[in-house]
Amino acid sequence: MGPLVAVNRTAICSFPQLPVSDLIRYVTKPEPTTWDIETHTAAKHTVLRTYLDAWFPIMSSWNGRLVYLDGFAGPGRYNGGEPGSPIIALECAKSHKAKLSKEISFFFIEVMRRRADHLEAEVKKLDCPDSFKTEVKCGEFAPTMTAELDELAKKGLKIAPTFALVDPFGFAGIPYSLVKRLLDNPSCELFVSFMVDSINRWLEHPKDEVRGHIREAFGSDEPFDAVDQPNRVEVLTEIYRERLRKIARFVRSFELRDKNDRVVYHLFFASNNAKGHEKMKEAMWKVAPLGDFSFSDATDPQQQVFFLKAYQDILKADLLARFAKRKNILVAAVQLYVIDDTAFLPKHMREVLKLLEAECKITVAEKKSDSKPRIKGTHPPHAYITFV
Repeated sequence: MGPLVAVNRTAICSFPQLPVSDLIRYVTKPEPTTWDIETHTAAKHTVLRTYLDAWFPIMSSWNGRLVYLDGFAGPGRYNGGEPGSPIIALECAKSHKAKLSKEISFFFIEVMRRRADHLEAEVKKLDCPDSFKTEVKCGEFAPTMTAELDELAKKGLKIAPTFALVDPFGFAGIPYSLVKRLLDNPSCELFVSFMVDSINRWLEHPKDEVRGHIREAFGSDEPFDAVDQPNRVEVLTEIYRERLRKIARFVRSFELRDKNDRVVYHLFFASNNAKGHEKMKEAMWKVAPLGDFSFSDATDPQQQVFFLKAYQDILKADLLARFAKRKNILVAAVQLYVIDDTAFLPKHMREVLKLLEAECKITVAEKKSDSKPRIKGTHPPHAYITFV
């Protein structure tokens, strides 16, 4: 059985045939083993760490085996010693080890031998418990992962509940078909870096192979329809979002910008689990507490670029439109809509319901569904509200 069913094996390595876009990068500029961390990368890691701090204990309460998959794992640490995503995942799991499953498999895939070796050395330093099964495999993400899934299918085995981080340098090697294959299993969740800036710059490349990587990533020719659009980055992002929505119930994204405030990529979270969706939104709000779901290296941390009132107005308008003239609705029903179908959290809903009541745009029944009186100014799940 492969690592996706939490069995440890000796790491193996081979030099893959790289796609044209990666070959150009490797030939023109030798890749270092480690590099300096960028500010927007640190923001991404905050989202990842916050989510895994919830994912490991919640999933362990229901499952005896879990898998953390890192498809483009890197060397494990940056030049300043900051942890990369594989080390963050292991550190998160270690901090919750008393509450975790009997077995957790960490499967790290890295294409460059030097980085794979560096990552193995960093993993060994952590002195992980015996219940953690770690494997570093040197190879390309897509063929390596496809082979693992094929192996499971041959043996009639299902993939264990999996959180998959797919964080490439570019857009090659992340086929939509593989993303779909992972998400076809309801216990799998995906966190993928959608490198929209690179796709935008290479969209009109004359080589069929390069255009093929774009087609493969989307699983369709739709991105090429964006060529003549003035806002190509936005259009490409929305096309990918809709492609993910065809295979996942919940899709959420987080925009990351460079020091020039240019959109570099979007972090897309795709899941079929409502609780996972809610926890990922909480993680994103931690990085972007003002509600823009965007992080920029160019933003002055002392400058509020997105005001509290703005996101409250957005949610107010949303609720007023969604529940117009509806009578005696349980707050729990409104909350479910907010959690599943908006970017907001229950605490934001409570803030907005208080504002709407003050503005006489909703009324709240004196008694809740359990016949107990409702405390003035509160909006508990069993309270009835009417949108005027």
